[in-house]
Amino acid sequence: MTNEEFVIMTKKVMKYAPDWLKKDIKNIVSKEGNKVRVSHVISLLYNQYSFNLGHIFASMDRNYDWAATAHDHLNYIDNNIDLVELMLKEAKKQALED
Repeated sequence: MTNEEFVIMTKKVMKYAPDWLKKDIKNIVSKEGNKVRVSHVISLLYNQYSFNLGHIFASMDRNYDWAATAHDHLNYIDNNIDLVELMLKEAKKQALED
């Protein structure tokens, strides 16, 4: 694979990434600053979607969809750490341009 093919492929992957992940990474970069590293971003994403008060309140309201959604998001993050890293680089670049 040439470098040009890699760039095209990564742009397509980032284009079709889930909106929730794009929004979360953009929010983290805006809050934490441009010096945030991928390990810290992944840690924050895990804290956001792992078992927390959101799960408790959702179960109190008999809304069990949140647990399934959070589980799906954590699986997606686990399986796409490289994508998270690429999206973080792109979010940092956009933050510098703004």
